[in-house]
Amino acid sequence: MKVLLILIKIFAIGALLIISNQGLAISDAGNRDIFIEDYSSWLSHLFEKSLSIASYVVKSEWLPSTVD
Repeated sequence: MKVLLILIKIFAIGALLIISNQGLAISDAGNRDIFIEDYSSWLSHLFEKSLSIASYVVKSEWLPSTVD
């Protein structure tokens, strides 16, 4: 439950940062299109980076080396 709330907060903060940095008024249809494009681009970039980190962690050697 806590992880879900953290994810929701991250997505909401990302949306607010995109809106404020671009100076978008969401009431305008053109600005909504720009926001959706930027937000989806941000989500795909976030997913790609998360996948990259997860694959690095999975490929890491977690067992200690054995000394004979």
